[in-house]
Amino acid sequence: MELGEICEVNPKKSEFKDKDFEISFVPMSDVSEQNYYFEPKQTRRISEVYKGYTYFAENDVLLAKITPCFENGKSAIARKLKNGIGFGSTEFIVLRANSKTIPEWIYNFITNTSFIEEGKNHMTGSAGQRRLNIDFLRKYKIPLPLIETQKRLVADLEKEQEIVNANKQLIEIYEQKIANVLSEI
Repeated sequence: MELGEICEVNPKKSEFKDKDFEISFVPMSDVSEQNYYFEPKQTRRISEVYKGYTYFAENDVLLAKITPCFENGKSAIARKLKNGIGFGSTEFIVLRANSKTIPEWIYNFITNTSFIEEGKNHMTGSAGQRRLNIDFLRKYKIPLPLIETQKRLVADLEKEQEIVNANKQLIEIYEQKIANVLSEI
């Protein structure tokens, strides 16, 4: 199915009226290229960020739309947001899963190499300020198994990612040990 059929793209801020409480603020630098989730580090009053920033909520998927962040795969799922709400860079596209899918399923497709490579061909703007075409995103098709199957497959992927992360950490440890031995020689 097309992403636009299984996600609300860039939900409207008008979902809430009260603008006098704290929320999470997420600059592009807080989102990495290799993790499902990020830890919000900043809070602001909603009245400070309501105009001029991108709105998202708990479990929304954030996708960087600008060069080079998009090409580097900068994206994440919003979790642990203060009051369940976040605002951040205007260079995020927000994808809100509907009842047919889960955020992790969407995340896995927008971070895979084939999506990013195809997306590069659907960027507009001048060099250095190119952005992903939102119509390409809305029409991009992904497989849509039953929710139970999505959850099972995502759980398997998360286990594999834990192993990959542990191996990366092990490599760093041994590289440091090698550097220490070489410096003693």
